[in-house]
Amino acid sequence: MKNVETVTILSTLRGLGYSSIWIYSALYLRTNLGLSILQDGLIITAGSAVAAGLQIYAGILADRFGYKRFVVLSMAISAILFAVLVSSPTIRQSPLLYPIVFVGLMISNASQAPAANAIVSESSAVKLRGFSILRIGNNIGWGIGPALGGFLIFGGDFFYLFLFGLVTASAGFLLSLTLKEVSSTGTRTVELNAANRMLIVLSFVALLLFIVQAQETITLSNYAKIIRHLNFNEIGLIYLTNGIVVIAAQGLVYKISRKIGNYLSFIIGGILYSFGFFLYAFFSALPGFIFATVILTMGENFTFPAGYAMVSLVSKPENIGRNMGTYNAFISAGRAIGPLIGGAVLSFTTNSYELWGLTTVWGFISVMVFMAAFWKKSHVADQFPETATH
Repeated sequence: MKNVETVTILSTLRGLGYSSIWIYSALYLRTNLGLSILQDGLIITAGSAVAAGLQIYAGILADRFGYKRFVVLSMAISAILFAVLVSSPTIRQSPLLYPIVFVGLMISNASQAPAANAIVSESSAVKLRGFSILRIGNNIGWGIGPALGGFLIFGGDFFYLFLFGLVTASAGFLLSLTLKEVSSTGTRTVELNAANRMLIVLSFVALLLFIVQAQETITLSNYAKIIRHLNFNEIGLIYLTNGIVVIAAQGLVYKISRKIGNYLSFIIGGILYSFGFFLYAFFSALPGFIFATVILTMGENFTFPAGYAMVSLVSKPENIGRNMGTYNAFISAGRAIGPLIGGAVLSFTTNSYELWGLTTVWGFISVMVFMAAFWKKSHVADQFPETATH
């Protein structure tokens, strides 16, 4: 499990620095660089779309040339891009150049995902356990990162946010050098290839669900700041709540998921996740935002590890990187479409119920598609005989 632990720590470091840029760039583009909310959405959509396409090829190349190499390379590129933002006021203050570097960070962050997920898969006897552990590390970063970011940009100065990203990316690069390469060996209970309908359906369901997940950028940050008038520190606490709930509850949710199976876990999680985001419509103060965040985070605790576990378990060993790349590409496509939808809806209406209804309906649709596709085949997604040997 040493590789799993190392990738988990890497995920924490990467999340600490990158999550703040991801969350607050929507505000930075608007308040510091003078772009519109719709332009924010287009930039994030373009970057996510490019990242989505590249992940498939990154997974294929990682299968061939080594997973460790891709993780190390992506961390190095991220550190270089953060260094550019720290060292060049011209670039970070340019409405043209800053988005280019930001998109580069999105691509470098995404390109390592298939390789990192493959390392976790091949280093875990129980796939759900490995990905549950990885989620804890990831959400420590994605919870604490935005919270720290809210304090680092107090007063509107984003320089220290970029400096923090440079420190975490550099530390991640050094740690990635200690990873041990893994080879795609062993067997799967169900062997399917990337062209198989089941993998594509799982990936399409993830795309729909991650349209909702992407609302944490354009929609949530701008909704909290502009419509509900929360300050940066309060916004940071919302994202911190997400990380705390993952740390506190992921172990319990893992035990429940092992008993009820991946099929029911995905359904329960998808409903809670989408409903949690919709709950933001009912609240105007920080306590309500925190309550909604707790609900949606419990949903992602069920859904996200189960999704990766199912993809891992229906993949041939030699294609694990490619299949993870395919799945992550669909996720990135959802993250690309989500900000565009959120930006368009925010430009159209500030009515809370219309806003969150139009941006969360996709998650409920994803659950219905998943149920319709697998209700006669729930044993395939639900009853993989994973033996807990770790």
